[in-house]
Amino acid sequence: MFNPMGTNQKLKAYFSLIVSALFFGSTFLVVKNLLINVSPVLIVFARFFIASILFLIIGGFPKKQAFYPGVLMGFFLWLGYITQTQGLITTSTVNSGVVTGFYIVLTPYISKILNKQNIPKRNYIFSIVGFFGIVLISINNLSQISGNLFTLLCALSYAIHIVLVERYVNNFKISQLMFVQSLAGSILCLPFLNFKNFIFSNELLLPILFLGLVVNVAAFYLQLYGQKVITASTSALILSLEAIFALLIGILIANEILDILNWFGVLLVLLSIFYVIKE
Repeated sequence: MFNPMGTNQKLKAYFSLIVSALFFGSTFLVVKNLLINVSPVLIVFARFFIASILFLIIGGFPKKQAFYPGVLMGFFLWLGYITQTQGLITTSTVNSGVVTGFYIVLTPYISKILNKQNIPKRNYIFSIVGFFGIVLISINNLSQISGNLFTLLCALSYAIHIVLVERYVNNFKISQLMFVQSLAGSILCLPFLNFKNFIFSNELLLPILFLGLVVNVAAFYLQLYGQKVITASTSALILSLEAIFALLIGILIANEILDILNWFGVLLVLLSIFYVIKE
């Protein structure tokens, strides 16, 4: 039976994940530019710390039951941030987006193992097709391989994080779960912080606030909102749009140029998402 309420809820969830992917895709260029003057750990710490304050204000102090899942999510998100940011020191923004996008292949398998989730066969097929599309997007940057091992670990961490969100998001208030996640990420950064060579300037304030507020708060809130309805494997495929958004931002701001293979890769990603989410 057709359920307009359920359909409307799904559309909102899909839209939330797409906007979240847009925000995530915007981070590669911002982080790459920040790394000229700021260490990877300090960038990650600032993102988590800003988000933790805002989520505490929004949702209040969480129940103790939210701490275990929040810390678990925070650890894998922190690991993903650290390895991706470290990798961006020696690889391009587009190449980083591609290797990060490998999580769309990993997520269905991890979801099946950890959450015992029944994954439709088409999700397995189109996750691989989508990743192949992401590889084609970066075909002109394959020579930049340094840093890819860090970014591959990032992809694994992101996949586990998405699966953990699937497991816990419906049991807790989003803002409280996000506060614990952000607090855990901040604390994990503390042993590695080094302010010795850091010189603050007003030029650093806007990109750091953007990463903390727009990405760590808005993007992750939208991701968790979307994953209340959408499975981890489908969410991962939609979130892979971040590679396309990163590329488009690169074209508009960093004057990157696409060839026909790159555009074919964009088409493959979009078709993969369409065939997975269509009823």
